[in-house]
Amino acid sequence: MKRKLIIMGLVIGMQVVSGYSYMADASWLSKTWDRLETNAAKQSNDWPKAEQYTHYAGGQIVGGDTLPEADMMILGVSLGNTFDSVKASLGQPTKETSRGLTYGGVTFGNLKMDGVGPIVTYMMIENRDAVTHRGIAVGDSMRKVLNVYGRPDLVDSNNRWFYGKYRYRTDIMHGIQFEQKGDKVSKILIYR
Repeated sequence: MKRKLIIMGLVIGMQVVSGYSYMADASWLSKTWDRLETNAAKQSNDWPKAEQYTHYAGGQIVGGDTLPEADMMILGVSLGNTFDSVKASLGQPTKETSRGLTYGGVTFGNLKMDGVGPIVTYMMIENRDAVTHRGIAVGDSMRKVLNVYGRPDLVDSNNRWFYGKYRYRTDIMHGIQFEQKGDKVSKILIYR
């Protein structure tokens, strides 16, 4: 609390001395304060860290089927939809390959190689063209993810937060993953 008061006093003092516009400083102050709070949270034992998730045995199932189907949809598209149904719903993609359909910063793709038809096995959001069912977008803070989704079922060594069901140390996953850069969401993946 004392630290907060000191920082606020310094910022207000800088405003008075420098004559900067209050609106610009308020924006700067809120961003700086959010960054300070997030950095402090990352230092606490409550902040999810990869080393807290290394006690599982290889192949052990982590998490569970806790996410409702609505969480597994983007722009009205669900995992398992055919590429044709995606095009019927969203129109012509900005990019189309045999492996996926891209609409701006959102990709509906297929990673399966076993003669499975063109169905959606993953969805990836790389910009603010779409949000999750719970309103998380690329660029949102990881603190917001924590507040909205709770503690992740897994945090990997690349600091990606995963919610859903995962077979530890395999690529068998069904859920939603938030990649981060700094303290912001940089990519969202939904897959099975």
